[in-house]
Amino acid sequence: MAEPVRYPRRLIEVDLPIRRISAHSRREKSIRHGHISTLHIWWARRPLAACRAVVCASLWPDPADDLCPASFRQAAREQMNKWARGRLSPLSPESYARFDAAAKDAKHFDDDVELRKALLDFIADFANWDNSTIPEYLETSRALTQAAHEALGGAHGTKPLVVDPFAGGGSIPLEALRIGADAFASDLNPVAVLLNKVVLEYIPRYGERLAEEVREWGRFIRRETEKELSDLYPSAEKGEQVIAYLWARTIRCEGPGCGAEVPLVRSPWLAKKSDRGIALQLVPRPRTKRVDLKILRRRGGTWFDQDDEKSLVPKPSLAGTVQRGSATCPCCGYSTPVGRVREQLKARRGGAADARLLCVVSTRDGETGRHYRLATEADHAAVRRAEKRLAALLNRTAVGDLPPVPDEPLDVRGIRHTWAMIYGLSRWCDFFTPRQALLLATFAKHLNRQGQAESNAEIPDFGMAIQSCLALALGRQADALSSCVTWTPGGEFQGHTFARQALPFVWDFAEVNP
Repeated sequence: MAEPVRYPRRLIEVDLPIRRISAHSRREKSIRHGHISTLHIWWARRPLAACRAVVCASLWPDPADDLCPASFRQAAREQMNKWARGRLSPLSPESYARFDAAAKDAKHFDDDVELRKALLDFIADFANWDNSTIPEYLETSRALTQAAHEALGGAHGTKPLVVDPFAGGGSIPLEALRIGADAFASDLNPVAVLLNKVVLEYIPRYGERLAEEVREWGRFIRRETEKELSDLYPSAEKGEQVIAYLWARTIRCEGPGCGAEVPLVRSPWLAKKSDRGIALQLVPRPRTKRVDLKILRRRGGTWFDQDDEKSLVPKPSLAGTVQRGSATCPCCGYSTPVGRVREQLKARRGGAADARLLCVVSTRDGETGRHYRLATEADHAAVRRAEKRLAALLNRTAVGDLPPVPDEPLDVRGIRHTWAMIYGLSRWCDFFTPRQALLLATFAKHLNRQGQAESNAEIPDFGMAIQSCLALALGRQADALSSCVTWTPGGEFQGHTFARQALPFVWDFAEVNP
């Protein structure tokens, strides 16, 4: 009987600097610029740092193993000695001591165990996001990958193949390409397939040319959209740039004899600092069954009307109308229970389409900071125009065409959608106000024009690459320009993505001006 083929252990079977790799993976969550996570939301994205380390350690054999090919040991010594002799500065403090010892002793890495530890130190440092594009790290990782492949029987000039049949967001195949391997990625989810096609095919193939074309077409789409919809985002005065509209879903108070419209507001604060602040005051009007609004400012311990700094007012109540899902009416004090709040919003498909405009946030030329004002008639008229245009757009859609606003039902089996559905958001279009839906539909229309313009290009696939990147950008806009974006008392936006739907607790929301 023939003896079974025996292979050397890989580094991942021996040891891994888990603590250092985990630290780089945690830090990666706060990195946005240049990271593939900014392309599109993916629910189970693996950290690139961990994937980079695991792929390296899976492909490289342990030099201290008796079965490790001598050719790989030699290649590993050469590469590690390069770092000891001239590349000490990029190394982390944890790795520096070992490589500094090798710089003083040319035979330091003749010890196979020390060579193994040097490779593990290199992997730990390479897992750092800041080192992922440094040429020296890339050169070393690719040289070691190729040396391991050929030493273990791979044909000269070929590359090892990393197969990921459940690729998801593409972290593993991307890191395989980074270190010089070939990658095969597949997934049942079409979003994952598109992400992998962009990350693994289009970007490596077209590089900076693709980036420039995407920027140019993005500028074109924005210009055309601004021309078409500029009247839907009016400014109250010259030099004002509106950046957000703050809304609140509403219900009808079910208290005896009341029936007032109650804005569902978590907190009246618009901006809050230790020595100053801006807040909305809810002014009940029982006779008209309505709650009016005022904007108050605080300076030190003094409150005054924003429109009249000489008009001092008593300290306002800073409680919202919503607590644990129930809604308290400012007019009569009755608290509508959470079950009835849900029923009212469910009857109106979540209440985003008929929400109340509370406040407009803007910046002004020559002035610092944000400014807050109540909505004017021009603001309300713009909202009504948007509703009419969206209705006309939906009526013009030909039978059989995809609707300009996605009306697919939410999947009742999706646990991430459950909370939204009990408040009446049963279709994806329910997440948007009419103006938001019209804006996204207009973006999509001009994006399709890009596809038609590029269909006869010299490289047809290049046009598809541009359109795919723009489509992903539109997906990010749909996430940001929805009724799940909130405004904190600190004056910042907080997006609640479709992946972690928190809408039931986001009563008041921000409509971002693109």
